[in-house]
Amino acid sequence: MKNLWMAATLTLGTLAFASCSSDTQETDTPTNVDTELNTTAAIDSTLNDDKREFMGKAHSISNQQVELGKLAVEKGTTAQVRDYGQQMVDLYSKKLDELQDMSGQYSVTLPQQMEEDHAGRVQELRDKNADEFDRAYWDTVVDAHKDALSAFEDNVKDIEETDNTTFNLWARNTTKEIRAQMENAMGFRQDIKN
Repeated sequence: MKNLWMAATLTLGTLAFASCSSDTQETDTPTNVDTELNTTAAIDSTLNDDKREFMGKAHSISNQQVELGKLAVEKGTTAQVRDYGQQMVDLYSKKLDELQDMSGQYSVTLPQQMEEDHAGRVQELRDKNADEFDRAYWDTVVDAHKDALSAFEDNVKDIEETDNTTFNLWARNTTKEIRAQMENAMGFRQDIKN
């Protein structure tokens, strides 16, 4: 009886262990930045002065993209411009929400207004008439993406790959998204020139 009891215990233990094995365990692969930020980011609450300053710049960049996107939706003469503009509004509105959340975590006060060069770029596009708007939009948004990418790359170049704090993960992922959006915009701009 004792042997039977031990055999049953070993069998149940083996089954329990096997069910916890990595071969049968479901894994949650992050499908977006939010999931990754919430599941893999180290708990941190401090940023150096450069990162604090960059958070404000990222906020201005995101506001600029939202405003440029709104103009595209409102004034674009082609569906391509309007659709891309709406994508920018959606993406960068989400970025603004993420920055707002992080600003609380890091006790950073975000600027209330865009930086002067960002606001100037938006105003310049706002002043375009309907005949020139679509072409001007692609030129403007490509330049905005290039400037944003440069700023983000300068910020993330010294971040160690193992430094997975909330802000660093966000900055690395946003850099990749900006690069992809810039490449899309460059393709659309080329199409309109042909």
